[in-house]
Amino acid sequence: MLDQQLLIGTVFLAGIASFLSPCIFPIIPIYFGILSKGGKKVLNTFLFILGLSLTFVSLGFSFGFLGNILFSDTTRVIAGLLVIILGVHQLGIINIGLLERTKLVEIKTSGKSTALEAFVLGLTFSLGWTPCIGPILASVLALSGEEGSALYGAAMMLVYVFGLATPFMLFSIFSERLLNRTKSLNRHLDKFKLIGGILIIVMGLLLITNNLM
Repeated sequence: MLDQQLLIGTVFLAGIASFLSPCIFPIIPIYFGILSKGGKKVLNTFLFILGLSLTFVSLGFSFGFLGNILFSDTTRVIAGLLVIILGVHQLGIINIGLLERTKLVEIKTSGKSTALEAFVLGLTFSLGWTPCIGPILASVLALSGEEGSALYGAAMMLVYVFGLATPFMLFSIFSERLLNRTKSLNRHLDKFKLIGGILIIVMGLLLITNNLM
């Protein structure tokens, strides 16, 4: 029971760490500039998160389903080792060039934000996920597939999305104060990246030792 609580807490914190990553956090003001159009910032942010959730929960469901076919004791250990390697990369101890490449999705919006536009923006956000967050996402997906249950995989990714969505909603509600502090927080992004690396390694160890339940 304690291990399961540790897992859920780690995955939730991984979602927050993704929000605070050097890939995402610096462009948050751009996203909120779009979502605040039309005077429905909180509603648009909720729909943005809904679009984001649809993609990631579907990924978790798919990995959970495949886990039922692919996962064994051997593949679990291999997956855990790969996750730890991703964590070491996140810490900056080793450098994997492929994970340093970025692919940005161009954001095109109409003159005023609509509910549909906010939802689609959430989908494009997930599709434009940049590789420097990839290690965290890959780690959570590995955990999602370990139990061999599609519903378990979806649940793990839902916890991750809750972690990612929490600061989004806080910024939406208290944007006037929080957005003004983004520049000062930018100085600490490297520290947040290190925290993310530690969380990834913890997830890898949980996989290897089979302490997920």
